[in-house]
Amino acid sequence: MLSNITFIQGSGGLGRPLAGQDHYSGLIFYSATLPSGFSASNRVKKFFSVTDAESAGINLAYTDETKATATYLVSAAGNTGDTIGFNVTEPGSKTVALGTFTKTAGQTTVNAVAAGIAAAINANTQTTGYSATALVATVTITARAGLGIYLNSGSPLVVQSPGAIAGTLTQFAGGAASRNAVYHYHISEFFRIQPKGVLWVGIFAVPSAYTFSEIATLQSIADGSLRQVGIYKDAAAFATADLTAIDLACKAQDTGHKPLIALYGADLSGMADISALTDLSLLSASTASAIIAQDGGAVGAALYQTFGKSITTLGAQLGATALAKVNEDIAWVQKFNISNGTECETLAFANGVLFSDPSVTDNLLNYLDAQRYVFLRKYVGYSGSFFNSFNMAVSVSSDYAYGEDNRTIQKAKRGIYASLLLVLNGPLVLNADGTLSANTLAYLETMTTPNLDQMVRDGEISAYQPVIDSAQNVSSTGTLVITVQIVADGVARQIQVPISYVQSLS
Repeated sequence: MLSNITFIQGSGGLGRPLAGQDHYSGLIFYSATLPSGFSASNRVKKFFSVTDAESAGINLAYTDETKATATYLVSAAGNTGDTIGFNVTEPGSKTVALGTFTKTAGQTTVNAVAAGIAAAINANTQTTGYSATALVATVTITARAGLGIYLNSGSPLVVQSPGAIAGTLTQFAGGAASRNAVYHYHISEFFRIQPKGVLWVGIFAVPSAYTFSEIATLQSIADGSLRQVGIYKDAAAFATADLTAIDLACKAQDTGHKPLIALYGADLSGMADISALTDLSLLSASTASAIIAQDGGAVGAALYQTFGKSITTLGAQLGATALAKVNEDIAWVQKFNISNGTECETLAFANGVLFSDPSVTDNLLNYLDAQRYVFLRKYVGYSGSFFNSFNMAVSVSSDYAYGEDNRTIQKAKRGIYASLLLVLNGPLVLNADGTLSANTLAYLETMTTPNLDQMVRDGEISAYQPVIDSAQNVSSTGTLVITVQIVADGVARQIQVPISYVQSLS
């Protein structure tokens, strides 16, 4: 055989862990009714796509919606050739012409006119979505799907009768929105931002008091794999105390080696002045993040009008968190544009106030940021919409003031736990004086570091150092203390650029 140099490529020497689960996420909803794929004994489903959710009954069929109805009682049949038309104003000031009836010579009674009006409206059902029935002289008009409560207030239905046809109009009432449409929106937004995400969705009964024990339920069903969970609470208003309760629920999972963070989106529709929100920097809820953002011009905005409660950008923020490496701030401009040109392009708060409103100033945004809320913002000269910061409900001076602080330390803890578990209840060789031997120290350091090494390689931490006191009295206490010091990555939250003219460049 000719002389040669042969390489034998090995594997496993780096001790790299399996593919990560940083994108594993959960969504919690509360409702008295369930989509078709859920039941009282099966309230949690695992989805890999929007299609999966739709197959489980979370779709836009609006089968769970109650459509609003209006009536018109014909009191005068009018004359041959008279016309009567009906128009409806929908969200976005869109006017929909339902149909126009023209009286013929043979339609001499109010009952016949009512039947003719219903037929004229039904002739356009395929286009407008509205339908009508006639019973004696009363025409009942049923709204199209998807309008929820929107038509229940004001005077959206207008009658145009320039001739002698007359009657009594009763405006729309009784509409109730589809909850499935709201669930579908948040799930769609999650997968829009993180198409490769894995999402557990739980729909739980509305509790008499919110303790957020559902976090533990969802985490248990997911075998402890959830890294972040979104909580949508619409049955009651936003409450600062919820953030403390959520934080306690998350930290309880930490004791079982299943740490995670939570994003909280609740109803702010009744809060006219967003600046009246409580200062969250006074809390110690370092694992909870409060969302007050909402789309102001697309699907989210329409849902706000038809559902009557805050929609928020919960799904989008959860998706951004699942997309981010654990060390990344979801406010990073280069990576996390939340707008697709339509959804979240027009900004609003979750009380429906648009950012174009004169009350929304830079001072207000700075104030809310300092109060530790999360919302969307714009940058001059750069297209897109971006989160202000990954704020948590805790003082900015906390080591865990931001979502990435928590996610990084939680990943490190999960990794150290997985590798040190093999050491648990194992023998430790000591020196003659009872101290840990050099070989034991080296072994313990080796067992502590594999996942931390990977985090360094992935740029999720800058450096780390295990510190083990060789003189600790393990024989007496049975407790081995291994201190791990981590240098976290920095985040360029503020950039200063001194700039001036000079006479020459040195």
